[in-house]
Amino acid sequence: MRIWQPFIATSLKQLHEDNRTTNRSLGIIRPDPGSTKFRVKPAKDANAEDRDLAEQVHQMQQSSLLEDALTPLEKPEFAFSYRYISAGKHEHIIHDWEVQEAYRQYKRRYGTDALDHLTRMYGETMPARNLHFVMGTMAAHPRTFIVIGLLRSGLDPAELAKQVELF
Repeated sequence: MRIWQPFIATSLKQLHEDNRTTNRSLGIIRPDPGSTKFRVKPAKDANAEDRDLAEQVHQMQQSSLLEDALTPLEKPEFAFSYRYISAGKHEHIIHDWEVQEAYRQYKRRYGTDALDHLTRMYGETMPARNLHFVMGTMAAHPRTFIVIGLLRSGLDPAELAKQVELF
């Protein structure tokens, strides 16, 4: 956590303000504790902008400049998102391979119970471990932040900062 702690913005609003003034395109936010709600819906039911962003991310994951062509990823069956508070109410689809791969692995392991297990992990276990969102923009959408990764830790960043102040 000490590595990524300096990149935590105070809120999504602050990250947007930094984006407008300094073109900051990457940051980390912590949703207000207890405010996260993990949501699942069929990918086809996501709004048009989220479907477009998901397709762009999907295409980027398919290419490599240095290696042979990668095995194509299967199209996501579901859109996974968090509704949360960070200086206002927000909802963001998670545009990260991790949650899609977790779903595929859970489906292999748990079959029809996969979404229940995934919802417990992403809706209960991860938020209890100081969940943070890695937020980024894309060249085609330089002012729109999307969730591109999830970070969690057994340490609370505020407590860690207090400990550092003691030395």
